[in-house]
Amino acid sequence: MGVVLPGAGVRGVLLDVDDTLIGTRAAMVAAGAAAAQAIWPGADPARLAAAGHRFRADPAGHFRAYTRGACDFPTMRARRVADVAGWLGVKAGPDDASLWNTLFEQGMAQHLTVFDDVLTTLVACRDRGWPVALLTNSSRPYTERKLRITGLAAHVSELTAGVVTKDTLGVGKPAPAVFHHACALLDEDASAVLHVGDELDVDPLAALDAGLGAAWLRRPGYPHDPGELTVARGRGLAPLAGLEEVLAAATTQGSGPSVGFGSGAAAR
Repeated sequence: MGVVLPGAGVRGVLLDVDDTLIGTRAAMVAAGAAAAQAIWPGADPARLAAAGHRFRADPAGHFRAYTRGACDFPTMRARRVADVAGWLGVKAGPDDASLWNTLFEQGMAQHLTVFDDVLTTLVACRDRGWPVALLTNSSRPYTERKLRITGLAAHVSELTAGVVTKDTLGVGKPAPAVFHHACALLDEDASAVLHVGDELDVDPLAALDAGLGAAWLRRPGYPHDPGELTVARGRGLAPLAGLEEVLAAATTQGSGPSVGFGSGAAAR
């Protein structure tokens, strides 16, 4: 059913954060458009309307460079802002990156939401005896802020073993070390952990390469690239639309004890 189970069966779960638990993409698009309009109101209106998409797409790969440890968070942000400005046909001024950050974060706080299946899935994993940790390529302060804004922080503290960010080891996914570090939080070997995330190359494919099981989550309304679909099929993956679908597929494929979600099974 599109989930590649870990070789030893599922005894723990790693969850990506952005666009797995939190609707970051939609929030970035809205916040970026508002910030660009406020900073560069004379730019082409059609491009201003799409500025959030441009910022999120990051075609020059500045965020990926950040996750490799090639630059710090402020530098990454400034480079992405300069890219948007250049795409709009304007030159970013010396204060534009700072102003962008202020306006963008205000917009993010207004638009960030938690997907409806997140809390039920965290509880379901607990009831199945599957410890959970979060694994994200964002920074620790920024991740903590998003969890607070969305009201997830208390649930994460109660229902997970912790959060691994890019700051934890200085690099992010797809480095195998970050997956293995997150598995250690669960006190499980990689061969017994299922990773769930939305970006094909740095989430499910990287998890498989690191020895974990993997599920590829693509929320409704998110684009599907035909080339990615072909690559995913070649690794036994298919895009699934929600977390409950992921866990149901994992159960159907025979991992773990035959205990239903929400059953009250004793947690480990």
